[in-house]
Amino acid sequence: MALRVRRQARNAAGSRGAGGIGAAVELSAMHLLLVPSTVHPEDVCDLVRARVPASDLSATGQTALGRHSALSGPYKLSMEDAVDAAVPMPWTVVYALSAPIEREDPPIPGTDDRDGFTHAFPHGLPWREEGRTLQLLVALARRVEGAVRIAGSSGLLQPDPQQAVDMIIHSPYWLDPEVLLGVVQRVVPTAQLEIEGADWNGPSDAAYSGAAISPYLSNAPISPYDLSHLHHIADQNDMAVMASDHVIDGFAVAGDIGPYGEDGALEVLVHVGRDREPAVIGQPWADQPFVTYEVRWAPTDWEERERRIPSQSFLTSRQRVQPLVRALTRMIVEATGGVVTDEDGFWLDRYGL
Repeated sequence: MALRVRRQARNAAGSRGAGGIGAAVELSAMHLLLVPSTVHPEDVCDLVRARVPASDLSATGQTALGRHSALSGPYKLSMEDAVDAAVPMPWTVVYALSAPIEREDPPIPGTDDRDGFTHAFPHGLPWREEGRTLQLLVALARRVEGAVRIAGSSGLLQPDPQQAVDMIIHSPYWLDPEVLLGVVQRVVPTAQLEIEGADWNGPSDAAYSGAAISPYLSNAPISPYDLSHLHHIADQNDMAVMASDHVIDGFAVAGDIGPYGEDGALEVLVHVGRDREPAVIGQPWADQPFVTYEVRWAPTDWEERERRIPSQSFLTSRQRVQPLVRALTRMIVEATGGVVTDEDGFWLDRYGL
């Protein structure tokens, strides 16, 4: 049965077509995001927009993910369509990834990763644009409890939704270290401040000689007089900075979990938010410097966290830690406001934590 692909009004199931897919069999050669039929297309659109701000998947049926890649859908498949598209039961709603095939060397024998890439791509791991877009599809699958069907095969990546433990808050408000410490200690009594600095001994000799900037001035060499004048201005600025109060632009609060630290540690990393952070675009403070609070779990065994199938003891530990991460994130966002995302960068409802 041919798959209808022309853009159409959304039907009761919320599906739509997108240009470029003429029949279900064409989907068999593409990476596919498989989503539960209970997931609304608007929810998928919002998740994609958190990572690709200019996208509007629900309105257009397609969005660019990179220079040579795009995501289209949703496609609602009949039983015949699913067979032609090599989509396993019980999945009937899919999104298709158009991306170049770019592979690097095979994974080292015996290596593992929690998303299952080394298992699904034994002859060469996807990288560059294919790798980036596939990572996005796996992250989406983790969030919506879906899966990713590998192009041209029956391989299936079905990440555990509980893998995403860490949470991130982007806020226009800075909490002083001692204030944040008090907040964290309400959840993690063992928490302590971790503030470290590094001595700075001034610019290098290359900076004073002009060698550091000479490659950028090849067509307009700077005179010794102008160089001396620039150094004078820089020295005046350095003296003013050194005479001012010390400024902290990043710190951490961390503490062990459990009576003997058997569940590892919880840490909150605080730093200036990165430019053009997708998750904050559209916020009234997005064009101003903002603060990022990363609430992270440091397990006792990092390798277990990166395994596709971790041990039962690790899963039990993770189950104990997740409520603490949610509680700590909730308390920080109550104190700072802002935007909350999971570790994959997808928005979370602060009132649902």
